[in-house]
Amino acid sequence: MRCHRKSLKSTELAINTVYEIADVFDDNKSIKIEIVGVFDVKDENDAYWAEGLDSQYTAVVFTDYDTMLGDCVDTGVVNITKAVHNYAVDYASMNMTDLASTNEMIAKQKTYFGENSIGFSMPASDILKDYESRSSQLQLVLWLLQIPVILMIIFYLFMVSQLNVEQERNEIAVFKSRGASRLQIMGIYALESLVLGVLTVIIGPFAGLGLCKVLGASNGFLEFVNRRSLPVHMTIEAVVYAAIAVAVFFVTTMIPIFPATKTTIVEHKQSKAKKKKHALWEKVCLDFILVGGSVGWLYYYNKTQEKLVAEGVTDTTATVNPIMFVASTAFILGLGLFLIRIYPYIIRLLARIGRRVWSPAQYVSLTNIGRSSTGRERFLMLFLVLTVSLGVFFANTARALNRNAEESVAYGVGCDAVLTEQWYSSKIESAQQSTPQSASQAAQSGTKQTSEESDEEDTETTIQYVEPVFERFEKLAGVEDVTKVFRKDGVTISSNKMNVPRQQTKSDDEEKTRDDFLDQSVDTSSGKSSTSNVQLMTIVPSDFSKVCKFEDRLLPVQLNNYLNALAEYTPGVILSSSFKSYGLELGDTVECKWGGNEPFEVTVLAFVDYWPGLSPYKEAKNGGYMDFAVMNYDYVNVQTSMEPYEVWFKLKDGASVQEFYDSIDKAGIKPLTLESASQQTIEKKNDPMLQGMNGALTLGFIIIMVMCIIGFLIYWILSIKSRTLQFGILRAMGMKFREIIMMIVYEQLLVSGVAIFAAIFIGGITSDLFVPLFQSIFDASQSVPPFAVIPERSDYLKLYAVIGVMLLTAFVVLGRLIKKIKISQALKLGED
Repeated sequence: MRCHRKSLKSTELAINTVYEIADVFDDNKSIKIEIVGVFDVKDENDAYWAEGLDSQYTAVVFTDYDTMLGDCVDTGVVNITKAVHNYAVDYASMNMTDLASTNEMIAKQKTYFGENSIGFSMPASDILKDYESRSSQLQLVLWLLQIPVILMIIFYLFMVSQLNVEQERNEIAVFKSRGASRLQIMGIYALESLVLGVLTVIIGPFAGLGLCKVLGASNGFLEFVNRRSLPVHMTIEAVVYAAIAVAVFFVTTMIPIFPATKTTIVEHKQSKAKKKKHALWEKVCLDFILVGGSVGWLYYYNKTQEKLVAEGVTDTTATVNPIMFVASTAFILGLGLFLIRIYPYIIRLLARIGRRVWSPAQYVSLTNIGRSSTGRERFLMLFLVLTVSLGVFFANTARALNRNAEESVAYGVGCDAVLTEQWYSSKIESAQQSTPQSASQAAQSGTKQTSEESDEEDTETTIQYVEPVFERFEKLAGVEDVTKVFRKDGVTISSNKMNVPRQQTKSDDEEKTRDDFLDQSVDTSSGKSSTSNVQLMTIVPSDFSKVCKFEDRLLPVQLNNYLNALAEYTPGVILSSSFKSYGLELGDTVECKWGGNEPFEVTVLAFVDYWPGLSPYKEAKNGGYMDFAVMNYDYVNVQTSMEPYEVWFKLKDGASVQEFYDSIDKAGIKPLTLESASQQTIEKKNDPMLQGMNGALTLGFIIIMVMCIIGFLIYWILSIKSRTLQFGILRAMGMKFREIIMMIVYEQLLVSGVAIFAAIFIGGITSDLFVPLFQSIFDASQSVPPFAVIPERSDYLKLYAVIGVMLLTAFVVLGRLIKKIKISQALKLGED
């Protein structure tokens, strides 16, 4: 047998020595074993030794399995009292498709072993269950995000097919008049669709594979970083989805063809001369139904969510409703339909009002659009409204999600970096209770500590701390500004004007005194009411303003106004708005006390809902939320004994966080905790939910914009080709070629320009109404800052750039197309 080298010392065994092992039940039975060698572990991080050598194997001898059963157990001398089977799972090789089967197998094993009185423990099982739940939530959200894109693609296919059928309706009517059956005509177009579909099935999945790899590097909306591509691979499921997409494409393109195949050439010519009737959607008022239905659902949903959010419900499977994605698209579609319903009447009114001043090109443009109440221009306007509005909606959705992630980190940390270090004191010198860490270790600790916790018997004892040299922090790499921030929880604020409701904390010990049950109490001797659920922050106002990060929209006035008040009136305090409910008003004097310090008075300068680094949702012992108070550091430092403070940093633009960490180690600073806003933001953005949504929204935006450009070009190319005869008539009536070009430009502005402008407006309204619903994915009840939809100028510039490229490309293509048209021969072609 063999043993670990540490066993020789702990068990006093010796190599090449024979030992006799006796049966605990029969002293006459025994077997002899010999220690033939020792071993050491090559790599203690190997999964084989995951339990650790020191805790498990320092008093153990090892032998092979067959020897154990044959030479030891079979003799009856050695009795098995416990058998442990350890499994090492390679989690790195697992993916989402393995989670369900793995968790199911773990559950079966746990049940099986439990029924046979065998202990079974897998520490990672809870993590795997949570990961499976999150993965299913992510898949649900990603699918839901594609609903508007899928609907947009279907509409795009229908529009293009409709335009194609309108262009070829004459040829279809000729086929019908010459004896072709409807089945034969539809077979021609079905064959074309099938050829395109087969090519799509072959090329599409591989194109999607490439897009998925690229989108893995998404760090925000249309933002990419140098990150390793996603480990994606082709599956049979992707091919099935491709086949379903082709089937949808086939059905969508064939729908407009079917009614066209029943018309002969004579009926076709007669239908062109007839006054066209209103479309079915106009008769049934589909636009009003879509807008009213979506707004009504939104009102109902918000009322329901108010109750869920108040209770802190954040389970996306319960709160993310697929209808929200359909409702947002329906709202855009309804407003788009309403626009094209009223727009021809507006154009007719403009044409009538300025009929004496319009130039020929302007008058013809207005007349063409005004008379196209059932024409293809309405298709283009609706298409542009849908695509551009969805683009704006996607951009604002992604921006709101990313802004929420970034602002929550910035608010929680309060600045670029926060550091706390061990201070020497009389207590610490007598008994070192905390081991300092390196900068990198402290940055990974993930918790924020403000000062050393004292035992209950020491709370009234004054401890003399030795303040470290503060100037060291100013010399660290990349530091632009630095300030002192002292924080303390459990501070008591009292006043005879306060009326604090008494709240009982949870406690299992019924023998405790009344004071242990009450965090808020009334001092009957002085008539003062007090609360001990207060977070205190003291700051140096002039330095704090340079260092802190804060959104001005969270306060009624700019943050510097409050800081100026604290600087000008040092014995002042800024309280959380919760103190208003206690009866305090501006100008009231309150008393502050904690630990062994003497109480001191401060005057209320302002009430605020939010303050950098102070969460209004921090839980108190009684289950409620803690209040907070902000005071002047220098004033409080004079009134109380000095205690360890936090050091808040503002780093220079472009400063390296790693260099900042390294400089802390080189300076000999041993931080207890170290928080970096940039590092936490990176962790937040690497969250699978946010990363997946950024990728999905980016992909959706790209697809929609590509459809917008292609659909726009298809429309105008077909429009120009179908109007060759009209151009010839206008030329014959004396209109110059330049005026014809201007007529097309005016039509572009009146159709495309108005539609794009309206789409941006509609997209903004839709964002304001529906993007806030995404807060249900996160803990909206305690979201700090509150979830907000604030458009980013850069997102709109990206959208404007795409629209500009689209219009410029259209003008170039249409210009070249018009030049090739022989307008002088158009009348002759029309007669033929």
